[in-house]
Parts: sequence; C-alpha cells; structure tokens
Amino acid sequence: MIYLLTRQSAPGWWLGLQRADLAACIWQTGSDFNLQAQVVMIPRAELSEMRKEELSSSKVYVLVDDAWTTQNIKRALEQVKGALFLDSSQAPAEGLKVVRVALARQVEKEKYAQLMQLMRAQTRQVDELNMSLEQVVRERTTNEFASRRAGQKNVSRVREIIGFIKEMAHVLEIPDLLPLIRRQVKEFHGVEAPILFVPRGEDLGDLYYMRGSQIIRSRVRAKWENSARIRSGESADSLFVANALGRPVGKVLRFPLMTVRQQKDVARSPLVLFENVLSPEQIEPLVVSLSEKLQPVSWALDRLVLEQELKGTSRDWEMTFDELSEPIAILDHDGRLLRANSQWREEFKDVLQQESTRLRVGQKLYVVEKYPIRMSAAAPPISWVVYLRDETRSQKLKSQAVQLEKMSAIGQLAGHIAHELNNPLTGIRSLTQVLLTEIPKASQVFQDLDEVERASARCQAIINNLLEFSRGGLEHKSEVLDLNEITVKTLPFLKSATGRFRSDIVLSEEPLLVKVEPQLMQQVIFNLVNNACQAMKDEGEITVHTYQTERWAILEIKDTGPGIAAELKEQIFEPFFSTKGEGEGTGLGLSLSRDFVRRFGGDLEFDSTPGKGATFRVRLPRERS
Repeated sequence: MIYLLTRQSAPGWWLGLQRADLAACIWQTGSDFNLQAQVVMIPRAELSEMRKEELSSSKVYVLVDDAWTTQNIKRALEQVKGALFLDSSQAPAEGLKVVRVALARQVEKEKYAQLMQLMRAQTRQVDELNMSLEQVVRERTTNEFASRRAGQKNVSRVREIIGFIKEMAHVLEIPDLLPLIRRQVKEFHGVEAPILFVPRGEDLGDLYYMRGSQIIRSRVRAKWENSARIRSGESADSLFVANALGRPVGKVLRFPLMTVRQQKDVARSPLVLFENVLSPEQIEPLVVSLSEKLQPVSWALDRLVLEQELKGTSRDWEMTFDELSEPIAILDHDGRLLRANSQWREEFKDVLQQESTRLRVGQKLYVVEKYPIRMSAAAPPISWVVYLRDETRSQKLKSQAVQLEKMSAIGQLAGHIAHELNNPLTGIRSLTQVLLTEIPKASQVFQDLDEVERASARCQAIINNLLEFSRGGLEHKSEVLDLNEITVKTLPFLKSATGRFRSDIVLSEEPLLVKVEPQLMQQVIFNLVNNACQAMKDEGEITVHTYQTERWAILEIKDTGPGIAAELKEQIFEPFFSTKGEGEGTGLGLSLSRDFVRRFGGDLEFDSTPGKGATFRVRLPRERS
C-alpha cells in the first residue's frame, strides 16, 4: 500500500501517480497514520506538524516538495532519517521511479525485518539456550560443590574411622577402650560416659565404667536380655545397669558389640551402654554416628577378650604343666630343650638320644616315654614330648609288698618262736623263783637271781606284746609313765654294748609323763642305743638326753659315728633295710621302733651330718599330771 499522509485534498501529482500503471499497488490518502501502508508519502510543508515518535522505522517515507534545496533536504533528514525525496514538479514520470525505489526499499526492509526477526528469534533461542546451559552449569556446579563437600565429608569421616581403628589396634587392655568411646560421644550433650559389659559365663560378666578419670571393673552376677539389635529406653536395660552399679539409672541406649564369633552365640555378645536424657529425635544422629565406629570397638574388644582367654588358658596350662609331679619336656629333633616343667633336671638332657626305656638318676628310676610331634601324619617329627614316668614309687610298693609278705611270714613264725621261747623261759623263771626261796635275801646270789627272774618276765612280756602288736592289741595295755624312769630302767640292759664308749646321760628334772606300753618303749630305747653303739664301732660318745616342750616329751639319743649318707636317709626306716654286715642285723629295729612310737601318738625323727654322727629323736605327747 502507498499512502499519502496529508490533511489537504489529494494534489495533482498524486492523481497522476495513481493513473500510472504500477501493478499490485494500493493508493490511499488520509490525515492519520495507516499501519497497513508500506510506503508513506508526506508533503514537506506538513512534515513539521508531525512528531518523531509517530514515525515507524519499518516503513519507507517519501518526502514531496516542488522546490527542494540542500538546506531543505538536510532539515528533512534530521526529522526523517533515510527518507526518499520527490520533486512534485517532475511527476508523474520521476515520481514513479521514486515510488518503485521506495517499494524496493520496503521489500528490503521487510526482508531485513524478517531477517532481524529471525535473528532476534535465534538470539532469543541462543539466549534461552545460554540461560538453560547456565542453569545446567549452575546446577551441576552446585551439585559438584555438594558432591565435593559430601566427598570431603565422607573422606573426613573415613579418615576419622581409620584413625579410630588405628587407635583400637594399639589398645592393650579392655579398660583402655572406655576413654576412646567416650571421646566419640563428647559432642552429644546429655550422654553420660560409656559402660562396657563383657560376659564371662552364664549370668556372669565384667562391668567396666568410669568414675571421673578412674576406670572401675566389677564382677556382675545378674541376668540380661540377649538381643542383637540396638535399643533405647527399655526398662530391662535400665534395671540391669541399675542393679550392676547399685544406683538409680535413667534411660539407657544399648549397643551390642557383635562380631562373627558372637553371631553364633548372642548371649556371649558384649554390650556398650550409654545413660542419657536425649529425646527420640536426638537419639537418631547419635545412633548413626556410633554405628560405624562401634564396629572397630567390637573387633578390638573381641581381640582383647580372645587374648585374655588365651592368656588364661596358657597360664592354666603352664601351671598344670609345672605342677606335674613327674618330669616332662618338649625337645626339638636334635634334643635341644624347648619347654620343660619344674621337675625337669639337667641330668635328663640326653634322654632323647638314649635307646633304653629306663633311666636311673640317683635313687630314682624313670620309664622314658617319647611322643613325636608331626605337622602331618606322613611328615617326619619336628619335635618330641618326653615324659619320664617315675617308677621309684612303684618299685618301692613292690618291695613293700614283698616285705609285707615277709612280715606276714615272720608274724606266723613269731607265734611258733614265742611258743618255743616261752617254754624254756617259764622253766628258767620257775627254777629261779624256787632258788630265791632257798637263798638268803641279803646275799649277792639272791640279788642276781632276782634280776634273772625279772629279766625272764620282761622277755615273756616282750614276746607277748610283740605278738599282740602285730594283731593291733596294744591300746588297753598303755600306761601313763615317766619317760625318764623308763629310760633309767632300760639302760642297765645295755651295759655290755655301751661299756667301751663314753656316756653322757642328761635327764629332765621334771617328770616327763607319757602314755606308752612300757615293754615296747623299752624296746625302742634299746634299739636306738644299740644302733648308736654299733655305728661307732670301737670308740666314741653316746648322749642320752630328755626334755620337754609345750606339747611334747622328747628323748634324744646321739652318737659320734660316721653319720647317715644323704642317699640313705629315705630308706633307713624301711623294713629289712640295713647297712650292717650279714649277721649283724635284721633291718627291722628302726622300722618297728618308729611304728611303736607312732602307735603312741608320737614320731621318730633323726638328724645326721656325714662324718659327725647322728641324732635320733623320739617325740611323744605329754600327759598332764
């Protein structure tokens, strides 16, 4: 559309242009701007009445006048930039050219406008894309920062857990765990110091808790509920802790310290408990924080409990090993000692190399038993367990059995001997009694015969007492007598034995009352003094000494002979054991003497130093007067 903007009637040049053959053009006039027009023709005279904001840059303007000058054109361009100029005096031929140029420019403007519109649309799309990309970048940057912060937080948490695990690895005792656990809950206000419970058996366990900086351990006998779950605020847990600590307890948060070993037996699972005043909302972050960190505590505690059990088992094994009464050792394949109990001696070091199954060391006889230790059934031995079974006692028991058989035979023989001896003794005693009636009492012969009669009576009593002793029938014949008096009556029978030695008789000034059978007690004294004389051979000194202590009456018989060898000290009281030559003794004197004294409630002991003689000591219970 070609539009003439004028308040006047259409001029002649406009009508001339309308009549020109210009295809597809619509010619209109009016005083107001027509938005549909592409080319707007404005007379210069009316241009000054128009405002710049009324002019649109999307239209092509043609300014018309019949007297254009350079100054007029300059002023017009100041008002309408890019306008075309038409000299109305030259219309219509020149006017058609200007209109065609205007139409062509309008087409270019429309193309430019379309291109600009397209460019603006593309620019908007680019802007939108940029904004979208910026949003994506911002979101991704935010996510990256969040991920980085989360990653850093996770790394920090993992490092903290690793550091905590390292600390757990250096813990050597169970109480040392409590300060480390306490440090993990320090940031949670309202949570008390941890309490650690370690089961030791059915209804039995150790409780560890902190009192200030001090760690207390107490043995607890109580029942607790077995559960593999974390739980808070249950009355059973509060009651258990209250009974264990002996004081009122509030809410308790309970963590079972489970490992693979405890999963098989929940009742053996240790517990860590926290007394707290937290709300359910505050408990959750505490549980989350502790759940990861208490797993290393479970491993560390399980390790410490196993170490304790291993140490206890090792200690029990070592104590049992050392308390064995017979030698036992572990030797390597070359015979070097690896481990031995307290009975093992240096004399046993070559026992692995010897072929004999018996080993004699001093007075003891051992049976050697060897057990190989192999890594597998087909592998050669890497070490040996050597056990020396003490056969000394067994041999001794065999000897005692033989001796008992001998004693039994002697007992039977004693009955026959007693019968045979009693007959002549009865005759001697009867004849002596007859002679005593025929001889004056003041004569020496009468005194000698009287002594013979009494000696015969004592011999008969000794024979009868010996037989009754073997049958256990002495108790009713025991009497309360003075040990000094028994000693004085016995020594005269030993004049022939003691005559060649110096004698030192020192008897207690106070009576030493003892309950004994006088004939057997005389036999004990006779045996001890006679043995002392035989030990000294040709010269020496015999000391007979009696005294008393708070409980005992004591008779000591000391000689200055060669003494008793150390290896014989355990054998001298054995029946039939004798160091005398053949025909000089039966080996029954000391054995019978000790049996007699023990029947009286006392004991027969001795001290001896080789080369310095021996002292035999009869110890009898004192009787109160």
